[in-house]
Amino acid sequence: MTMPDGDGPASFRGVEIMTPGDWQELDLDPATRHKSICRAVRRAVRRSPRLRRDTVPLIAMLDRIAREAADAGALYCTSLVVETTDGGHFVANLLIQVCLETATAPVPLPSADERCAGIVAAAIDDAGWTSAEVSVVALPLVGPGVRICVVDGAVSVQYLVPMPHAAHDIVLTFTCPCPPYATTAIELFDAMASSVVLRYD
Repeated sequence: MTMPDGDGPASFRGVEIMTPGDWQELDLDPATRHKSICRAVRRAVRRSPRLRRDTVPLIAMLDRIAREAADAGALYCTSLVVETTDGGHFVANLLIQVCLETATAPVPLPSADERCAGIVAAAIDDAGWTSAEVSVVALPLVGPGVRICVVDGAVSVQYLVPMPHAAHDIVLTFTCPCPPYATTAIELFDAMASSVVLRYD
């Protein structure tokens, strides 16, 4: 996935992440989004025929996810829909964005470690994050990032990765509205996040 022209640092070209083969990238273009999502759901149904009865609500859900991702200025959005052993379905999503600083960035820029420490401090001070597990982690291919994990009626794991030499962060937001599978979802999300690479010219 690449940066739109004119956004972000001039040398930054995009983000790469490894996704298992059964994840489907969602088309964020309003002109083609619905048809692409219908095709993605049909592929999921071919793999798991018992999903057929949920075709309409799955299409509606993925349409909503893709629309909200586009409205949020996402670089990339991908979803997983698989049948569960009890006849239901497991849904997971990944959204990747670039968070642009609105305030004037200090010069020189703080280090990635300093920026991560600041994000953690702000999250801990925010009353809305009382149920969150917040920590600084080392991502193998990009360095330090902040990991925020919330399990509360759904699963959300967010990674904020400071970009070198720029007052921007890459934000990866993993979600799963399936609390019974929280442990499995979190393990999968952490494994995917560990594959993230930032590409530059």
